[in-house]
Amino acid sequence: MKKQIMGLLFAMMFLCAGTAMASEWNFYGSARVGMFWEDSDLKDETNLTEDLQDDSRIGAKVKVSDELSGHFEYGAADGNADVRKLYGTWDFGTGKLTVGKDYTPLYLPVSNQAWNDNKGLAGYGEVDPGRHAQVRLQFGGFQVAAISTNSEYYDGTDIVDDDIQVVIPRIEVSYGIDIGSNATVDIAGGYATFEYNDDEDIDSYVIVARGTWAAAGFNLGIEAFYGQNAGNLMECNTTGHDDGRGYAKVNTGTGEVEDVDNYGGEIVAGYTFNDMFAVEAGFGYMQGEYDDADSEDEVFAYYLQAPITLASGVTITPEVGYIDYEESGQDEITYIGTKFQINF
Repeated sequence: MKKQIMGLLFAMMFLCAGTAMASEWNFYGSARVGMFWEDSDLKDETNLTEDLQDDSRIGAKVKVSDELSGHFEYGAADGNADVRKLYGTWDFGTGKLTVGKDYTPLYLPVSNQAWNDNKGLAGYGEVDPGRHAQVRLQFGGFQVAAISTNSEYYDGTDIVDDDIQVVIPRIEVSYGIDIGSNATVDIAGGYATFEYNDDEDIDSYVIVARGTWAAAGFNLGIEAFYGQNAGNLMECNTTGHDDGRGYAKVNTGTGEVEDVDNYGGEIVAGYTFNDMFAVEAGFGYMQGEYDDADSEDEVFAYYLQAPITLASGVTITPEVGYIDYEESGQDEITYIGTKFQINF
């Protein structure tokens, strides 16, 4: 019996080795450290933070055949290894099927803001749905995906997901086209719904449009979105506090649901002088407003950066920026610092 077990194990090892040899594995990594001085009005102090950024990563792209491929990527969120991406893709000729964890169709990035773990202007005007488990179909420039649902709401004190029921997955679609050789236009939308206490539906949606243009060293990106209860679909915090103004507000005593309208956008412009020097400036804006017209919050964000490429894969990005949550009792943050990055 032992000989049979050992034989089976050796056979499996040879089979796995043969499969690995037949596949093309392209490993990569990126080490990123942000060093920023932040001045907070609420804290009334200036602090230096130096951290391994959450988007530091190591991963591999795998090609099994012309039809089958895969991708995995580990990050460093909170200093711990976490799965950023893990998915497989089947190209069946007329389209592609992707299964696993990846960015969703609603993700249309524009900004390269380095502060805040290199998230761009996510949460300050840029739509960032994050990476989620999904089943996605792609036909040319069109994508549609069924995605795991975020079923949270604001109970007046915290963001919670008590007494909820999810019946259908979150759905996102996007379509992108090239306008000439230097410009692109993308539109996308997302919808999610869940039940609170078996009798109240909480619906969330986001519609976003993005345009980009690049020529002669210049580049320009513009994005705008509108939504309802957008926190269930994207990063959306216009207060700097736990309520975020991105989630529906539920009176847990009466069961009454109050929706929040969200909208915002960004504009980012840059110029590349040569292989070593570039510059980028960005502005973002986001607003959240509950059905009660007096409950309105907004946030503004500005930054200027000058990426410097010291060698292939080696960059430092000095940056200065300002975040203003506008309302009394909310924060204003001014920061200056540098992101250090080596890709390998």
